[in-house]
Amino acid sequence: MRFRPSLGVMLWLVILMSAASAGPVDLAAAEAQFRKSCGTCHVAETGAGPRQGPNLFGVVGRKAGSVDGFKYSPALVAGGSGIVWDEGILDRWLADPQSVIPGAVMLYKQADPDKRKLVIEYLKTRR
Repeated sequence: MRFRPSLGVMLWLVILMSAASAGPVDLAAAEAQFRKSCGTCHVAETGAGPRQGPNLFGVVGRKAGSVDGFKYSPALVAGGSGIVWDEGILDRWLADPQSVIPGAVMLYKQADPDKRKLVIEYLKTRR
């Protein structure tokens, strides 16, 4: 009798191999990328005030447009009401904010998925 792995077993092997090859995220590189890409307009520090954009401390898992005291654009207030920032939404937002919330005021776009991943990994540590 020959062993024939099921599709599920093969899928798990692919997932495990992908995760193993990705390795741990370099948090120093992630922080550096955040500062380079986002630091002009944002801070991600507990208790810090906003810059041009809101403080991103605790953004992962937070409802869009919900930082008290920050004046969001009307488009973000109207279009962000059902959005909770998770990795997938943040990735789309960083790639093209207008595709997530048309009319939102954020000029930055990051085409490089590796740089977006670093920024998101850094934001995940800021809770």
